[in-house]
Amino acid sequence: MAFLFLCIMAKDKRYETIRKLIITSQLTGFMQMFDIVPKTKMAQDLGMHHQTFKKLLKDPERFTYKQTFAVASLVDVEAKYIVDIIYAQCIENKNKKRKK
Repeated sequence: MAFLFLCIMAKDKRYETIRKLIITSQLTGFMQMFDIVPKTKMAQDLGMHHQTFKKLLKDPERFTYKQTFAVASLVDVEAKYIVDIIYAQCIENKNKKRKK
């Protein structure tokens, strides 16, 4: 249902910028996306409450494949790119915790 909703609605042009950065390997962490598109905008476009989305961002390991595929659809890239970016964010978060 969410996928159908994403296909029908007009996409924010900033997602095209994110797509280009992902494809050219210039965007390597999931949180970098939010330098371009506000978190609340992406949450809204994914059909999520912004607080739910905020919790996922705090702990990206909680993203389901379904949610990952929805982000990929929104950004118009293969899901593997988003899975890799979320994985990289998880590793970065773990490394930050170890340094503390």
